[in-house]
Amino acid sequence: MKLLAGAIVAMLVLTACGSQSPDDAVTSTAMPAPESSSSDMQFEPSPTVIAVSQEVIGMTEEQAIQTIEGISSEQLAYRAVRRDDEFYPMTMDYRINRINLEIDDGLVTKTSIG
Repeated sequence: MKLLAGAIVAMLVLTACGSQSPDDAVTSTAMPAPESSSSDMQFEPSPTVIAVSQEVIGMTEEQAIQTIEGISSEQLAYRAVRRDDEFYPMTMDYRINRINLEIDDGLVTKTSIG
């Protein structure tokens, strides 16, 4: 009896694992076109980002943030990566519109883009 039950289970398992895959029902092989091509992608920071990152050096953190947020021609981002001797965790993604601020005694002393 156990042998018969085992044989039935084995047959059901093998039937379920037939040669037809779920992808067999897909009839189209066309891939959707990307929204932008690699030639449209920007890999370097814009002149605006470069200029603003240099302009905020020497400003207070609050003034630097107001300056960055006040740029209407581009959507810029910022983050404080260091305040005095305290370094903050950072993600490793590179964003060409983000300005990293290093702050000493309340003043922006160094910037980087990314």
